[in-house]
Amino acid sequence: MTGIRKRGLSLSLAPSLALSAVAMMAPLPAAAQQADRLFTVPEGCTAFLTVQSRSCTVAHYWTCAADPAGARWRVSVDDEGAFYLSYTDAEFRWLQNWGLRDGSEGQLVEPEEDPASMTELLETGTDSMVFSMQTTQSGGFSNIRNYTGFDSLNGDEVTVDGRTLLVTEFAYQYDLGDGPRRTQGNQFVHPEWRLFFGGVETVTMPDGETFEGNYSPMEFAEPGEPGFLSMTPIYDCGDIMSGLPIDPVPQG
Repeated sequence: MTGIRKRGLSLSLAPSLALSAVAMMAPLPAAAQQADRLFTVPEGCTAFLTVQSRSCTVAHYWTCAADPAGARWRVSVDDEGAFYLSYTDAEFRWLQNWGLRDGSEGQLVEPEEDPASMTELLETGTDSMVFSMQTTQSGGFSNIRNYTGFDSLNGDEVTVDGRTLLVTEFAYQYDLGDGPRRTQGNQFVHPEWRLFFGGVETVTMPDGETFEGNYSPMEFAEPGEPGFLSMTPIYDCGDIMSGLPIDPVPQG
């Protein structure tokens, strides 16, 4: 790996977006929950999709005029507000991400040994990947995580809220020093949007402890449709969550 490249003028928007997201973290008072809040994208950007998913999560996707063609942003929101921001390209390479609560950041190290490729997945049915992310914690501690993994179409299709999604099997892992952390399961792909969405996923820690979560999409809203840019997740909220630890990569 030879280094890290900053890309896209709109990356400068990330700090201001993170700060505004902090203001949205506090849970709404019961009376205020009747009036749904809407997410506002940064200036120069255009939102194109809102996804309501299991495990009390809603996500918003947008593009920015200053970015390369095919680059997308996503913010993930739970019942306490925005908690995760990610930036991917047209191949769904994990370029950058921010933990909006713990102050962590992740950035792709380039060039990759085997870059993730949405095109290869859709054309051949499978895609392998070997790459590294530089992760930085809020206190300034930084390290490199080396990822290996794959995505594979299993031949199944599902229809969710009128949209046809391809079903994948996936797995990836990276070393924590005392052994690998593995994540595997099923996700979903929309070929025209060139986006992955979460599914039923299992994380296995080096000591053998496992966590399972279900992040399957339940509703999609495009501009002009009900629920577009809603800040209120609606599925599984108030239920006991799995406790699956968040990984600093924007998979699904």
